Amino acid sequence: MLHLSTKEFAGASKVTRWNDIVSEVFTPLETKPACPEDFEGAIDSLQLGDIFLANVVAGPSLVERTAQHAASSRERYYFFHLLLQGGMRVAQDGREAILAPGDMVLTDTALPYTLEHGDYASALVMIASPNDVKRRLPAPEIALGQRLSGSEGLSATLSGMMSSVWRQVKSGMDAEIGERVGNNMLDMFATSCMEAFGSRIADSAVASARRSHIRCYIESNLKDPELTVASIAAAFRISPRYLHMLFAEEDETISGFIRRRRLEECKKRLADPMWRHRSITELAYAWGFNNTTHFARVFRERYGVSPREYRNASIADKEPQALH
Repeated sequence: MLHLSTKEFAGASKVTRWNDIVSEVFTPLETKPACPEDFEGAIDSLQLGDIFLANVVAGPSLVERTAQHAASSRERYYFFHLLLQGGMRVAQDGREAILAPGDMVLTDTALPYTLEHGDYASALVMIASPNDVKRRLPAPEIALGQRLSGSEGLSATLSGMMSSVWRQVKSGMDAEIGERVGNNMLDMFATSCMEAFGSRIADSAVASARRSHIRCYIESNLKDPELTVASIAAAFRISPRYLHMLFAEEDETISGFIRRRRLEECKKRLADPMWRHRSITELAYAWGFNNTTHFARVFRERYGVSPREYRNASIADKEPQALH
């Protein structure tokens, strides 16, 4: 078991040491203690198969995972917090959970969040990868920032299970058994979320599957100039309004996705010497564009050069250099 603390540090250096500890065990966070000079903190952590389990004890403070932290991090994790002692407020994704001992909440390091506690607090944190979580829970984003009760339902069973496991692993546990225990806790976490948010998670999973089918349909019909929001909606027997709603939380609209994919396919061919004999107009029309002026404009908007400039530069790069 790894033990890290601020015990050997004095004054304001404790806070610097604590932020280093948190970054090592969890992910970059910024801790703002209520009283920096008196702050104390410690973390005990160990691995159970694919998950990590950490017990955090810290003085009154505000902990922030900023948008800058989230944007600059290469790795992503889900943290499942079980409050053991004190009180805590956790906010993420527009939701807020007020935790009492035994209560739990899920956070995602890909998004900003805050944790705040006014007294000394102790929490047990289960750290898992997105793959391990999503394999069990198809839409974990539904549970972010939402309190799971430690006193009722299956979440109460999970709360007791995690506390009991922590007491046992502190004295040592066989690696194979630890892996089984870690998997069982993840399974129980997913089951608890299904009990608490089941209908919303199921609806989200259905919507995700439908979006995947629609994207496949678009990929298969990119060359069709008649591919539009209306034609896609008709193919899936849904209204254009519902189609827009399905993709409302995506980074781009349906029309934007179609345009981007057509441009990407045209760009590939413009750079391919095998397609030199085809005119730029032919390439554009072959991938669903029906107006060369429009194609040239959106190509330049996306790539910063005209289609002709891109083709000439790409072919020049691939021509063999003359020997001197």
